[in-house]
Amino acid sequence: MKVFKKTSGGVGFVRKESYEYEGVKYEADIKNGDIIKILDGGNPETGKWGEQTCYRIKTRNGEKKIAFNPKTINVLIEAFGDETDNWVGKEVRVLLHKTLIAGEKAIVPYFVIDGWKLDEYGELIFDCNKKEINLDSIPF
Repeated sequence: MKVFKKTSGGVGFVRKESYEYEGVKYEADIKNGDIIKILDGGNPETGKWGEQTCYRIKTRNGEKKIAFNPKTINVLIEAFGDETDNWVGKEVRVLLHKTLIAGEKAIVPYFVIDGWKLDEYGELIFDCNKKEINLDSIPF
């Protein structure tokens, strides 16, 4: 049987609910509406779900890491381009969606720019009413 080296990067994963660590109680690292800063362009890590790219972010409890889901990645590509190094230093808003995944309760975090929201069904959508329009770019 082939085994793979597991890497962690020395930083804990983001927690979306309150927790206790070494006898100290902490608020959730991220909460709905928080603004977080992206600290790196991502690093591949092998873990429980195979290889994934984890990004370091600045949370209320310090530096943590998280693998961005595909919807978050699509929003960030649209906002900042497809080179993840261009995401470094950018501030994004946290949207949390409580849902069931494979029959288990889960909290799915989305990291978005202004104009994105969750609709009444928990789908990530762009609210075109919030997008700023540059009047100088209109050709007439």
